[in-house]
Amino acid sequence: MPSDGSSQSRARVGAQLAGPSIWSRLEVLEETTSTNDVVAAHARAGAAAGLVVVADRQTAGRGRLGRVWEDRPGGSLLVSFLVGVPPRGQTLVPLATGLAVSDALRRAGVPVDLKWPNDALVPDPATGVGRKIAGVLVERHDDPGIGPYLVIGVGIDVDWRGTDRSGEAAVWTSMAEELDRDVDRWDVLADLMRALSAWLLDVPRDPTMLLASYEARCATIGRDVEVATPRGAVVGTATGLDPAGGLVVTTPQGAVAVTSGDVAYVRSAEGEGGRG
Repeated sequence: MPSDGSSQSRARVGAQLAGPSIWSRLEVLEETTSTNDVVAAHARAGAAAGLVVVADRQTAGRGRLGRVWEDRPGGSLLVSFLVGVPPRGQTLVPLATGLAVSDALRRAGVPVDLKWPNDALVPDPATGVGRKIAGVLVERHDDPGIGPYLVIGVGIDVDWRGTDRSGEAAVWTSMAEELDRDVDRWDVLADLMRALSAWLLDVPRDPTMLLASYEARCATIGRDVEVATPRGAVVGTATGLDPAGGLVVTTPQGAVAVTSGDVAYVRSAEGEGGRG
């Protein structure tokens, strides 16, 4: 990331720092453990909201539920953002981030659906599930003396051409594989920064519109699902979102709003389904 990108794409990122977006400072690293950890350390040291940290490689990247985020040098856009806790609608921040990721990928020409709560998938008619191309991890910190803040981590697979796609790797893809061309990560970063700024401003201002936009792009809605939660599995049909962004699952016992969990698509009589 530090060495790639055209002068034009780098200028587009610079414009996001100087323009009307909420971002004010960019730090670019060759390698780090986790960009989320770097941002949190800066926050504890007094950094203001608006910080963006991007790395070429992570040695201890992570996703939701403690999963390891795999990457290779130059293969992904790995970026984290420091933002304040919104006055209302904090639970909508992961959905706002998903919409921003969707915007950036679609602008590049990659068709994506969102999988609640934090994944972007390229539709795959052969499996009915989709191939994962991006993920989101939002972490809240309540450090003594500095107040609460959020760290938003995003990983987008940009170019994994030449990767063995057997086994677990078969359910992943990258922008370059989908577009069959090189992709400038700085362009993707600029589009992501612009879109994320706009969607985050809508969290307290227009949550109804944000929820409607997410539902329209969410492939989970209308699917038969099994959601693993701390209280056990919820099995039924995903029918929508509640005002807090939770997934509403209609079960034989009634509707259940799931606030967090791991979603698997259940195979239907038509043969579609699976995990993604």
